[in-house]
Amino acid sequence: RSNEGQQVYSLIMFDLDRFKRINDNHGHAVGDRVLVNVAKVIQEELRTTDIVARFGGEEFVAVLPNIELSDAKNIANRVALSISCQVIILDDDTELKITSSVGVTQRRQGETLDETLKRADDLLYFAKNNGRDQVICDDDFSRAV
Repeated sequence: RSNEGQQVYSLIMFDLDRFKRINDNHGHAVGDRVLVNVAKVIQEELRTTDIVARFGGEEFVAVLPNIELSDAKNIANRVALSISCQVIILDDDTELKITSSVGVTQRRQGETLDETLKRADDLLYFAKNNGRDQVICDDDFSRAV
């Protein structure tokens, strides 16, 4: 929208852990309830200047303009905790708990949005492949590899 090459922003990518299992075991209506609930949680935790969107099946992406990476990581941790505190109660009184794997990065000078998204996605999958239910940031990833 604005001059992408000039703007400073952080990007947070959320993926709901084992979401396919929710759809398979409880049906798509329950999966849809989970998605709506998680979207509300994410939106409530972000600033009014931040943008959040569903980015495919069970992924959400948030663009946080004019924020330091460390602050974006704090926000991501807060959102992930809020997601994990949610309990969906099903018709049979079963309690469904949700966790998320999260990648956090900041746009680098001269980088396109697609390049920043790719890095956030790589960080997210690092989180998923290393136990799920965690937030991985650029600086964490650098130390871990």
